Amino acid sequence: MSAVSLYVAETVTAFTLLVVAAYLLKYKGVLRQEDSQLFARLLTQAVLPATIVYQLWTHRLSTESLLPVLVIFLSGVVSLAISWLAGLILKFDRQSTGALMIVSSFGSSALIGYPIIQFAFANNPRALAEGIIISELGVGLPIFILCPAVAMYFGGTLEANRDVRRLVKDYFLSPIFLSVLLGLTLSRVDIPAGTPVVDTIMETLKMIQGATVVISALILGLQLSLHPMRGFWGLIMVSILVQMLFQPWFNDLLAGLLNVDVENRQILVLISAMPAAILGPVFAARYDCAAKTATLLTFTHIVLSPVVVPTVFALLS
Repeated sequence: MSAVSLYVAETVTAFTLLVVAAYLLKYKGVLRQEDSQLFARLLTQAVLPATIVYQLWTHRLSTESLLPVLVIFLSGVVSLAISWLAGLILKFDRQSTGALMIVSSFGSSALIGYPIIQFAFANNPRALAEGIIISELGVGLPIFILCPAVAMYFGGTLEANRDVRRLVKDYFLSPIFLSVLLGLTLSRVDIPAGTPVVDTIMETLKMIQGATVVISALILGLQLSLHPMRGFWGLIMVSILVQMLFQPWFNDLLAGLLNVDVENRQILVLISAMPAAILGPVFAARYDCAAKTATLLTFTHIVLSPVVVPTVFALLS
């Protein structure tokens, strides 16, 4: 596991440097904290829709992957419920509870997960392909569907959220949800690859997808505050327990009960041990759902991941 630990540290350090660079740009006055809203709109209105279409178009769900996808999806939904109950029991305010739910439900599988799968299963190229399908459909798709809905509902003022019909309408007409429908449709349509038009469209979507990490790092850096807010320590303890400890255990347990094969069971444990998804603060910023809280929670997850991820994987695998 030493090679895995080293690569986690390298990936986390590289991303952290991007976040720190954005933070310094804010400190120097080159960018302002208010600019994070502009970047959040750019990400949610353009970059993420292109990414969703590309990923769903190119990663069609197979029957072999259906069960692992279902397992990791269920663990994310259960984690949403647990973090919501924790928010009620610990009496976090509405927006902080929403931020906690977003941060604690689905992990950062693409940023750190894929490279780790390559190292952990170095002699098995099929493992990465399976990991991508399980991650994109069991983690990525729920992030795009559920997290914006949570941020919309818990964000803003309580009065604004009483109009449930408006929230539902805004969500189902949002570029993210529409891109999910388009991506799923394209994955089921037999479009011949290799033609100039199709290849150009795919390459364009792939290029846009490359901007996700950089823009997310900018948003985190602009929103980042190194002064813990009220109730932060309770929030971070709950989020780490739910996201990085409970989920791997729950996935391992459920996968065993459903007779998921050993390889996919290990992939499930590895993916579900990832730190909070970097898109959480993006949705929190976009819909005014305690963005600073979500940012600091996510940043703390990422910093702790070089220790937590290899340890959890070694214990459960």
